[in-house]
Amino acid sequence: MLILGIDTATPIASVGITRNGEVLAEESLGERACGPRVTHTETLLPLIGRVLDQAGVTLPEIEGIGVSIGPGSFTGLRIALGTVKGFAYAMGQKVVGVTTLAALARTGNAWEGKEWEGLVCPLLDARKGEIYAALFRRAYDGQLVQLLPDQVLLPQHWLAQITESCLFLGDGAAAYRELIQHSCGARAHLLPFTTHHPRGAVIARMAWERLQAGRPDDLQSLVPVYVRAPEAVVKRGGGTSSG
Repeated sequence: MLILGIDTATPIASVGITRNGEVLAEESLGERACGPRVTHTETLLPLIGRVLDQAGVTLPEIEGIGVSIGPGSFTGLRIALGTVKGFAYAMGQKVVGVTTLAALARTGNAWEGKEWEGLVCPLLDARKGEIYAALFRRAYDGQLVQLLPDQVLLPQHWLAQITESCLFLGDGAAAYRELIQHSCGARAHLLPFTTHHPRGAVIARMAWERLQAGRPDDLQSLVPVYVRAPEAVVKRGGGTSSG
C-alpha cells in the first residue's frame, strides 16, 4: 500500500512516501531556507511533487494519506489538512490524522548510537512562553506508550513532572534547552531539532498502521488538534489562551 505522509505543523515541512511501511522517499524543507517571506503555502505542493518523483509514483497511485493534525502552527496545520482533503476528495484516498507530538516522539529512537528505552518527551514551541508537550515511554521492543496527554503549559510546570531520565526533542526542547538542563540536570538528554523533527515518512508509516487495522478517519469530521484556542477565538471570548 502506497502512503503519502505530510507535516507542516512546525517551521520544517516534511513529506514522505512509504510502501507497506518501507520508506521510498522523503524530503524536508524549512521555511527559513526559502527566504523570510516564503511559507508552507508556497512550498508544500512543489515539495510533494519532488517526493513523488523521487519515489517514482504518481499522486493517483497513492492509496492513503497521513497528515499531521497538531498541535503546532495553526496556519501550518490548516495548510496541510486543506491540501490533503483536496487530494482525497478528488482522488478518493483514505486519510489518517496523526497527532504531531506522537509522530515527533517516534523519531526519538536512539541516543548516542544506542536504542533508547525510557521516557520520551516531544516539545513544540507554542510561543508566548508556553510549550506543547506530551510524555511517552519507549519500551525495549520500540513500542511507545503515551503516559500524559497532549497539553499546552509553561515549560517549568511541565519539567517539574519529569523525575527520571528522559529524551527531549522538538523545537520546544531547543527553545528551552537551558531551562531543561537546569531543571532536569543529568536526567535530560536532548536531540537537535534539525535532525529530529516531525517526519513525513514517520507520519506515512503511522497512517499505514492505522489503515492496516481498518481505521481511517472520516474526511468531513477530521479537523486540526489545536490543544488551545486560536487567537481569533480567544479575542471573541471563546478561549483563555492564544497562539
